Amino acid sequence: MPQKNTLSDQDLAVLSRGFEYLDQATVITSLDRQILGVNLKACELFGYQVSELVHKSTQIFYATIEEYERLGKERYNGLNKSTNTATNVQYTTKSGKSFVGKTYGGIVYDDNGNPSCIVTLISDVTTQVATEEALNRLHRITSSRQLSFEQRVHAVLELGTRLFGLPIGIFSKVTESEYVVQQAVHPENALEKGMTFDLAGTYCSHVYNANDVQGFNHVSNSSIACHPCFKNFGLEAYLGAPIFVDGGRFGTLNFSSPEPCRPFIQQDIELVKLFSAWVGHEIGRNSDISALEHAHKEMERIANTDDLTGLVNRRYIEVTLTQMIQHSAALEIPLCVAIIDFDRFKQVNDTYGHSIGDQTLKTHSELMQANCRGTDIYGRWGGEEFIAILPNTSLKSAVSSLERFRSKAESHIIDASIPELIVTASIGVTELRPDDNLDSIVNRADALLYLAKQNGRNQIQHEK
Repeated sequence: MPQKNTLSDQDLAVLSRGFEYLDQATVITSLDRQILGVNLKACELFGYQVSELVHKSTQIFYATIEEYERLGKERYNGLNKSTNTATNVQYTTKSGKSFVGKTYGGIVYDDNGNPSCIVTLISDVTTQVATEEALNRLHRITSSRQLSFEQRVHAVLELGTRLFGLPIGIFSKVTESEYVVQQAVHPENALEKGMTFDLAGTYCSHVYNANDVQGFNHVSNSSIACHPCFKNFGLEAYLGAPIFVDGGRFGTLNFSSPEPCRPFIQQDIELVKLFSAWVGHEIGRNSDISALEHAHKEMERIANTDDLTGLVNRRYIEVTLTQMIQHSAALEIPLCVAIIDFDRFKQVNDTYGHSIGDQTLKTHSELMQANCRGTDIYGRWGGEEFIAILPNTSLKSAVSSLERFRSKAESHIIDASIPELIVTASIGVTELRPDDNLDSIVNRADALLYLAKQNGRNQIQHEK
């Protein structure tokens, strides 16, 4: 690969400004992988100041020299252009903390087809990867008929302690005001079946009062610092869910630690619900097969759904679109793909705040779902960019369907208290060609989206 950097200072400044406030870490490097610029998110993610990175080798970011060399061969070898296909990479921060980064991008070429620089976009997906691994493990545990119920519960408790970083896991039964240990995982084996405690003296009392999941990641710095469970056992972190059997409360499934932990996220809450739901169904011994199928579907939903919008996420889209391309090409049936971007979305965040920005994405996602026909798929591609897959649909029909959404978006009131806030959509749509793959069809739709932006926004651009 050529070692000389052909990116001018002016072009670098333009690139840097374009990526400055992106919600993905962005690194701009020379062709020999020396850092030319980073955005604010990259500094935040890796823990460096800009001055500590400029003119340094990107090897500083990688957890191992092997990962650095692997990316050099696979993505930055001078033969591959930037790609929409992501790869997971082991990175490390300035403090030495490792994380998994979903990595996009590659070599950027100038108008003459010469390599100019490398642009890389990185998102921390450590929690997502851990969750996906946990979901796969949970499915293997719950579907195993070689293990007894007690063995499977023990495996679920061990899985939860690792996933949540809470070393104590308990499956309990609650009778009136008593909390009775049924099974437990404890680093010192200090809990045994049959041990009984006053329910009011446990954090599970909060679960029973709320009848829902409860979590506390740093009890001594919270409103429940005076709780008897903290005073008696010193447990700083807790995550628990009620167990229901045939519609009635049976007990709890909970995890705890004497040390504070990271704040719990929505995926933690959904997972502990899944764990407790499975235990409840097993105890009831009714509809066991359907309960496992439901749990599996729920696991699939969590792994494939964007938390903010409720639409499918990029991971799901990449897999599904690849399959649809192969299917449509084999049967010679039409397939259309559109990239949708909300116009001047950054101004919404800057003017009204990120909560209104999130509300904008949610309400427009609801419009997409309302516009979605039975076989269509709308998903979040990243940031304010969305993707639509319209199988067995001609380009003319796709444009007509997307125009209905665009028209609704330009008149949709996002918040009744801000009637002047209208966010329009620009759309690029293309039809499958015989030699297409995921990258080529998405890149073509993306180029048409860019043309829609150039021509004034709030419009659809498609092939003539």
